[in-house]
Amino acid sequence: MARLMTLQVAGSSLPDCSHACGSCSPCRLVMVSFICKQEAETCPMAYKCMCNRKPYPVP
Repeated sequence: MARLMTLQVAGSSLPDCSHACGSCSPCRLVMVSFICKQEAETCPMAYKCMCNRKPYPVP
């Protein structure tokens, strides 16, 4: 009798934007960088769902 094994991957996965933009299509995952006040400062980055240049929150 054969057994099925489930493969589990450690770590996080990228957010899914498939339903984040409602009826707008295509809804794509993009990485957004914030503008920092000082050049040497590390700027935070975030994921957003985008459709027709309009940002939607990542679910």
